[in-house]
Amino acid sequence: MKLGVWLISLTLALLSASPAFAQQEPEKISHSDGVRWYNFMSDALNGRNFEASLVYVVGERIEPYHWLHAVEPDGEQLELIVQMNGSGFRALRIGDRVSHFHPAARDYSLRASSINHLIPPAFSQSFEQIQSYYRVVAVGGARVLDRKAQHIRLISKHDNRFGFSVWVDRDSGMPLKMMMMNEEGVPIEQVQVTSLALRQDPSPLLEELKRLSMPPLIQLSTRSHQMQTDMQPTWQPEGFRLVDKKHHQLAVDNTPVDHYLFTDGLTEYSVYIAPRGLEQTTAMSVVGSQNLYTEPRNDVIITVVGQIPIQTAKRIVAEVQ
Repeated sequence: MKLGVWLISLTLALLSASPAFAQQEPEKISHSDGVRWYNFMSDALNGRNFEASLVYVVGERIEPYHWLHAVEPDGEQLELIVQMNGSGFRALRIGDRVSHFHPAARDYSLRASSINHLIPPAFSQSFEQIQSYYRVVAVGGARVLDRKAQHIRLISKHDNRFGFSVWVDRDSGMPLKMMMMNEEGVPIEQVQVTSLALRQDPSPLLEELKRLSMPPLIQLSTRSHQMQTDMQPTWQPEGFRLVDKKHHQLAVDNTPVDHYLFTDGLTEYSVYIAPRGLEQTTAMSVVGSQNLYTEPRNDVIITVVGQIPIQTAKRIVAEVQ
């Protein structure tokens, strides 16, 4: 039986077993400072055993997921995210190795300290990692999932990236709801937890998955000797770093492109440099959950797409040299 099919079967079998959950004694805190609430959330994501159901909403698309996390006695973290509709994508993290299982594509593994799929990786780090380009404020309480929650906002210091609203469980520190906001304050992506159970011990499912043989490890490198053009991005907003660059062909029409991927741990964007077609004569922008700006220059066309304001995308294009 293929590993992907076996994973689905095991997942459904253990989830249907309805194990008894033991609620952990909540850690009480008595402050409302944004940084402390953020770090309380980070500690929860790294240190708690939990099982949650959640929905991811972007535009008219709604996707349900199941999410499990556990901490072994030696401190090693285990994490699993399962897409409950559609193709059944799954991502499994054991320590610093994340394995991706796609029913319609090749399975692979990467070195990473979190699963970058629904919850931004920076949420699992201390606020010090992003304090140079975000500020965080506590803006009041709310009730989410029948729990008392603290609402915190992450605001860009330089107006060149999107912001976030996060509702943190006051007792456990777990994020209960998250919204990514564009420069006009309009939500463009949302994650809502629909059920949450805290456990005393790691989930039996995660313990079983530790025994599996993981897919091969792929090494990502920001160095490449096969880029098509000498042109490349020379500016990115403070805090963004280049995590991958490569030359490949687009799946739609086999157009050759140079691709650069940048992230700040909360959001990401891509820069594409491709040969210019005769019909492409003017710049164009598209606003949505992933903003896009494209501009022809000489014999190439430069495109930026990602979770950044259009004005930021325009500057990135202008600084390609």
